Amino acid sequence: MTIRLWWLTLAALFVNHAHSFTSLSLAPPRRPCYPLFSSYGEENSETAALRSITDFHEGKWKGKAVSFAVTSDVAAGIVQRKTSPTYTSTIRLGVNLQKRHFTMTEDFQWESGESSTRKVSLTDSHVDVDDVDGSYSLDATLPDFPATLIGTDKLQGFVIEHCIATSDHTRSRCLVFYGVDQQLMRVVVADEDRISNESNMNDRMAGKLTPQDLMEMEGDVDRLVEKLTRNMNGTTSVSTQETYPQTSTKSMEQTTRMPHLVSLLELSSGVWLGDSVIRDLPQVPISPLQRGKGFGTLPASATNEVIPFASWSLGVQKVAWRWMWNFGEEIRQVNDFGKALGASIADALKSDLAGSVCVNEGLSRRITKEERMVYIDWTGDNVGFLVGSKSIQVPRFLNFDRTRQIRPFYTEFCCYLKAALLTREDAPEETVLPDIVCSKISRVYNYEGRLKQGCTSFYSLKRFGMEDE
Repeated sequence: MTIRLWWLTLAALFVNHAHSFTSLSLAPPRRPCYPLFSSYGEENSETAALRSITDFHEGKWKGKAVSFAVTSDVAAGIVQRKTSPTYTSTIRLGVNLQKRHFTMTEDFQWESGESSTRKVSLTDSHVDVDDVDGSYSLDATLPDFPATLIGTDKLQGFVIEHCIATSDHTRSRCLVFYGVDQQLMRVVVADEDRISNESNMNDRMAGKLTPQDLMEMEGDVDRLVEKLTRNMNGTTSVSTQETYPQTSTKSMEQTTRMPHLVSLLELSSGVWLGDSVIRDLPQVPISPLQRGKGFGTLPASATNEVIPFASWSLGVQKVAWRWMWNFGEEIRQVNDFGKALGASIADALKSDLAGSVCVNEGLSRRITKEERMVYIDWTGDNVGFLVGSKSIQVPRFLNFDRTRQIRPFYTEFCCYLKAALLTREDAPEETVLPDIVCSKISRVYNYEGRLKQGCTSFYSLKRFGMEDE
C-alpha cells in the first residue's frame, strides 16, 4: 500500500511538471526579462512596474534641458531662462531582493568633462510607474542635481520629477524644484534620445509613434477595463470592444507621431477626450475625515507608515478635458468625468480652474517657436506653463508642516504629439489639420503631503466644428 501510494504521488508530480512545461511552450513571447527580476515569478504590480521602468529607461540617453524661474510677483513674468549644454545620462537600476530595496542611479556627463551622479531610492521615494510604457514620476528631499542642468547653484530642498515615454527611443522629463523655504525655485524641461550602438535612420523612424502604437496603447486600456470588470462582476458578457470601440485608422494611414508646438489658441480649439489610468494608494487618506471614518479610536497618522512599493489599486475613467480662453487674460480649465472602473480620480483633479494669462509669447516674432512660453497664474495657488510641446501645472508653494492641516495639491506634466497626414486621396488639394494627442502624467498629494494617487492619461483633440470621418 505504501509503495502504491508513493508511485501515485510520483506520477502526479510528473504530470504537473509536464503540464507546466506545456504551458510555458504555449505562452506568448514576452519582453526581455531583466535578470534581477527573473526570480520574482508571476507578474504582480511591483514586478510589472520594475520591469517596465527597467526595460525602457536603463541605458544611455542624450539630451538638452531648458530651465526657468518665476517670482512671487506675477508681473515679473518668466525670469532666468537658461539652456543647458548637451549632456549624456546613464541610467542604472539595482535591487536588493532580500531587503526589497530598489535604487536608480543616474550619471550625467558633459562634453566639457564635467560629470555628476545622483542616486534615488525607489522604495523610499513616492514613486508612481505606468507599467505599460514605463512613464514614471517621483519626488525626493534634498536632491543633488548638477547646477549645469538646472541653471542654478541654490540649495535644492525638494524636487518632483515627471518622465513621459514619448516613443520607443525618446522621452521627456520635467523637474520641478522647490527651495528650503518650500517656494517654487525652478522648472526644468528636457528632451532626451536613447543612445544606441546601431543608431541609424531606420531606428529613428522606428522611434516615432505610429498608428499601430496608438492602437496598442488603446488596447492596453481596454484590457485594463476588462480586467477590472471581471474583478468587480466576476464575468462579463459584453466584450471590451463593444464597450470601447477601436478608433478607425482609415484617416491615420501613412502617419508618424512627432512633438507638436502648442499654443493657447490650439489648446482651446476643441475638447480633449481620453482615458485616465489611476493608481490609487488606499492606505493613504486624502483628508482627516477619511482617516477618521468608522468606529473606535482614530488610527495613527499615515505619515510614518511604510507603504510597500507599487501597492496601489488600479482604475480607469473616461475624461473630457477643456481649455477655455477669451483671447486675453482670462482662462479656465473644465473637466467632465465618466464612470470609473476600479479606483476613481481624486477630487483634487476634478475641480475646475480659473486664472490669468501673465505671459503669452505665442505670437511673438522675435522668439523662435521652440522657445516661446506661456505663463498662467491659477488663482494664486498654482502656476502653469506652456513650453514648446509641453504644458506644466504645479503649486507655487508647498507646505509640509505636520503640525497643521494642508490642502491636497497636485502636479501635471503633458506632452503633445501630432500626426501629419502625408496623403489624402479624397481631397489632395485640401489643407488638413494635424491630428493632435496628449500624454499626461499627474500626482496627487494628500493633506499630509504624501502621494495619494498617480495617474497617466491619453487624450485626442476633437476640434469644434469638425465632424467625425
